[in-house]
Amino acid sequence: MDTDDFSDRAYAIIVQTARVSDTLKADLGAMSSRYSNEEDWLRGAEKHLRGIQAHPQDYVDLWSLDEFEGVTPAQIRELAAHLLNQIPKILAMTLEQRGHREW
Repeated sequence: MDTDDFSDRAYAIIVQTARVSDTLKADLGAMSSRYSNEEDWLRGAEKHLRGIQAHPQDYVDLWSLDEFEGVTPAQIRELAAHLLNQIPKILAMTLEQRGHREW
């Protein structure tokens, strides 16, 4: 799957991520190629974000986010929590309710 195929709601996860970390945005976007549909990507993103939330310092250190983006572990944990709050709500929607992006 490609992020171009995401619904409005799923793509909003990517857009919100970019406001804090371009690295995490790219990370989540690249993950889309491993999944055949949006639901599976959302579940994969949820798992990835739970790992980041549990170990934010590790994620910041892995990508040197503090040095290259000025992102702290607290910021990346807060972002992960914010996105994790949204994913179950998106998964509960039908694809029609999520909106179809027009290019």
